[in-house]
Amino acid sequence: MSIVSLLLAMAGFVLLGLATDMHHCRRFGYSLQGRRCTMLRMGGWLALVASVAPAILARGWIFGPILWVGAIMAGAGVAFLTLNLLPMRGALP
Repeated sequence: MSIVSLLLAMAGFVLLGLATDMHHCRRFGYSLQGRRCTMLRMGGWLALVASVAPAILARGWIFGPILWVGAIMAGAGVAFLTLNLLPMRGALP
């Protein structure tokens, strides 16, 4: 269950990162539209909120929130490295 929490946190931060115009243009080669940006942000926040449940189910109410904070920090780090260090596909705006 802790792996699920980590994967959801990573997915959430990657979606939130792709909701920015710079990262979206880098990865896909075109600028964001309004509806797509909203969907990426909603998906990112939903994934972050959903990552709480597996952490609490894995470690209980005492250590679950601690596991969740660790998963959030690791997910943010992986998303940062993924979005900034992988080669670009499109040109910068």
